[in-house]
Amino acid sequence: MSGPEEDVSGEAASFGRCNSSSGSSSSADAASASLPVAEDPCSFASPPFFSSLSSSSALMSSALSASLPPASGAASLEGFGTGGSVPASPSPHFWSRPNPSGTSPGPRAAHSCDVIGTKMFIFGGWNGKFALNDLFILDVQSLRWTRVEQDGCSPPEARNNHTTAAVGDRIFVHGGHDGTQWLADLHVLDTTPAHMGRHRGLSWSSPPVSGRRPSARACHSFTRVNEKLYMFGGYDGANCFQDIDILDLDTMAWIQPAVTGEKPQARNAHTMTVVDRKLVLFGGHSGNTHLTDLHVFDTATLTWTKPEISGSPPPGLRGHTANLIGHKIFLFGGYDGKRRTNEIYILDTKARAWVVVSNAACSAVCDNAPPSGRQRHSAALVSNRKLFVFGGFDGNKWLNDLHVLDASRFEEDALNDSAVRQLVENLRSLVNCPDFADVVLVVEGREIHAHKNILAANCAYFKQMFLGSMLESKQSKVVIPGWSYDAYIAMIEFLYTGKLNETRTDVVCEVMGLADHYTLFTLKSYSENVLTALVDTDTVCSLLKSAETYQARNLKRFCLDFVFRHADQIMNTPAFDELEAIPSLVMEIAKMSLVKSRKGGGGSGAGSDSGGVDNEQKRETSSSR
Repeated sequence: MSGPEEDVSGEAASFGRCNSSSGSSSSADAASASLPVAEDPCSFASPPFFSSLSSSSALMSSALSASLPPASGAASLEGFGTGGSVPASPSPHFWSRPNPSGTSPGPRAAHSCDVIGTKMFIFGGWNGKFALNDLFILDVQSLRWTRVEQDGCSPPEARNNHTTAAVGDRIFVHGGHDGTQWLADLHVLDTTPAHMGRHRGLSWSSPPVSGRRPSARACHSFTRVNEKLYMFGGYDGANCFQDIDILDLDTMAWIQPAVTGEKPQARNAHTMTVVDRKLVLFGGHSGNTHLTDLHVFDTATLTWTKPEISGSPPPGLRGHTANLIGHKIFLFGGYDGKRRTNEIYILDTKARAWVVVSNAACSAVCDNAPPSGRQRHSAALVSNRKLFVFGGFDGNKWLNDLHVLDASRFEEDALNDSAVRQLVENLRSLVNCPDFADVVLVVEGREIHAHKNILAANCAYFKQMFLGSMLESKQSKVVIPGWSYDAYIAMIEFLYTGKLNETRTDVVCEVMGLADHYTLFTLKSYSENVLTALVDTDTVCSLLKSAETYQARNLKRFCLDFVFRHADQIMNTPAFDELEAIPSLVMEIAKMSLVKSRKGGGGSGAGSDSGGVDNEQKRETSSSR
């Protein structure tokens, strides 16, 4: 058997391909027809599969940069804007895992998936042993699977990593790999009977076409814009492609257009997504490397451009999926040569910016966990708001699980996030603002204009001050002794906004003291986190004293451990000598040193670290004997 065993598939198309009837999305991912499970069916060099990126990620990335000026020569898309405000990434994910009735497809990857009306059509793929040509329909309203009996309707031969496009009630299928050879054939499935409740009347045909046909390949994309299907890229076992082939649906003629602009690098396993009349190309594999570039092909002018996009792009992915929802392209899953991912990357085509959404904390806030990391799955958009993710390969097994992402709730979440950010900024504008202020706090002779209701709502101390019998409750000016202005205004800003923007070590130490004095536990934790990052051999002793003074246990524990690990650099400094003024700290350091020396942890500095490594190595050597 040729090919797949020799890594010929290089990533055969349609891996996680899923088209809606509008032809809005196409994903190509070359899967090898018959590589062993331990190898990557999509790779040229069989690297290990992609373990999940998102399981150890934070829940969401920070908001991307606020704006992006138009770049010279950048693509101009209707709906693909010239830059602007970038929303923060949506926070929890909204996954569910339905349990459809009926006969579901067996485990597979590198299949095709097309949505027409309320029906989702799964065709072909690879199950780990051989290529498939079975056909299944999911009614997305009743959530019922039906296996279509194809006796007498001459279905195409089994294949995986083919590519498809939905046109009306028809599904066009091209190419792929059958386990032995690369394919160049074109087939059409008429799905009309399925929409009338009849599943036996579906028919396959091989339409006559004119013009020069594209060569055999897999991992390519086949994307519809009006009455034309645009084929790009792919792999034939030896080469990747970078040309555009067009199938004119009115004349059924193949056309090789003369295009302008800089062509993208040849590739396979990319995605191609329709935004108005433009095709947005992302990622894939060149035969040597995973690609992170993004290109736009204008089908009206037959011109390639490369727009500037702000934010951090996804890693070079292949075997991912891409679906247009509103003006945002949702990328899910894929493989970067090292690991699989189940993260969602969103390209905002108006703001021209990337936003990454992690699944890390989803299980804590959702009824259902997100899909596992995978590639060569399919992702189908239903009713312009729900993304149906089916199957794929997780590095160990072929899958047939079904997950649904409610994308409409991302918009709801983004709106909520935007409203919160606007509220915070509005409150920040009131910090030390005389307008509507009803109390003045005087710190180091400087006035801070404040609002009693905000202070009282966020601090029990101020509530007691203003509502109780304290003398300050009757005064319009309250003198605050014993604290610096900089630290106090930082605390006030936190009470208004929930943000601590101060980073100066001495000021943050004092803010921690204020938080302890006013029993503001969240602010105290924020301060400890900031100070922990500022610990070094010069600051550790003073921070340890502050931690002891203000009972900051987490910071104290961190500082004590740091002192022990770097004792040879710290113990002979004047700052360490000053710790003798706090006998309790000296006793704790002595106890820690005694306990760790008994455990064989070493005594100082780098020697302590290397000693720990040596001990670990000895244990490993001992256990292997």
